Amino acid sequence: MLLAWLIVQAAVGHTVATCRVPDDPQRREWRLERRDAGVSSPEWRVLFSGDMLDKPVVELRLPGAAPVVAPGEVRLSYANANGGRSIEWHAVNGAATLDLHVSHGLEVNVEADLDPAVDQMNTEGAIAVVCTVSGSARSSQSSELVVGAGAAWSVKLFQSAGNRRYAVQTVSWGRELTRAVGPGLLRGRFAWAAEVTPIFVQTSPAGVYGFGIAPVVWRWNFEPRPRWSAFGELSMGGLWTSDPIPEETTRANFTAHWGGGVRVFESAGRSLVLGYRFQHISNGNNLGSNPGVNSHVVLAGVAVTRIQ
Repeated sequence: MLLAWLIVQAAVGHTVATCRVPDDPQRREWRLERRDAGVSSPEWRVLFSGDMLDKPVVELRLPGAAPVVAPGEVRLSYANANGGRSIEWHAVNGAATLDLHVSHGLEVNVEADLDPAVDQMNTEGAIAVVCTVSGSARSSQSSELVVGAGAAWSVKLFQSAGNRRYAVQTVSWGRELTRAVGPGLLRGRFAWAAEVTPIFVQTSPAGVYGFGIAPVVWRWNFEPRPRWSAFGELSMGGLWTSDPIPEETTRANFTAHWGGGVRVFESAGRSLVLGYRFQHISNGNNLGSNPGVNSHVVLAGVAVTRIQ
């Protein structure tokens, strides 16, 4: 069963960018697609459609292509040895450019089953197109730096103390450890991050200051949409404060949270981050009682992503 699932996944193509000519009477469309032929050797191809064709689509394979794919942007510079196929493609969401050349007469000598209709996908130089970039076929893992700040309010739950207000400033760095896996809407990538809380300020019921660190942040990055992406996460760490939280407990506490959020892409490699987490602070039963603090936390910040 697992082998069959892997075969199906390998056969599925993932569209990275779709580009069309505005107000084109021939309704031409170029799609850059990635097919997972193997863990280390993805296959890239261009799929072309238009009213001039006598078939739904024409395919042009791109052996050895290595597009640079980032949230909201794709860059492809490709040329083969005999000059029979070359592409300069810079796709972003909105206005973009495409310059594609292919010669069936030259390329049929190296790819005997090449469809003669590939000549129809020529752009005859650089042309203006309008594109949609999904980013969902990104083959490489990414690393991410997130700087954020937020406000929290506690709730009374079991032994935990309510009516507390505090603010946090956070800095995290993480790296994706897997390629995209999973079915449908659950498809995504697993990342491990570490987070530092250099500023923790409780304002109510009393002023308390602290510092925290979470070496374990397990994050699931769902496959991105053209303009945004979502994530979910779990975390474990510690918090050290100037006074006990809650009162009459300890100044050193364990922390944990679960939550999630969205990234709204501003440009290639940069996004706004909005997140929510439910955070637990407690002494881990090191005292006779373990009242703890359970809080809703809302955060906003900026993320810088680098494709490895």
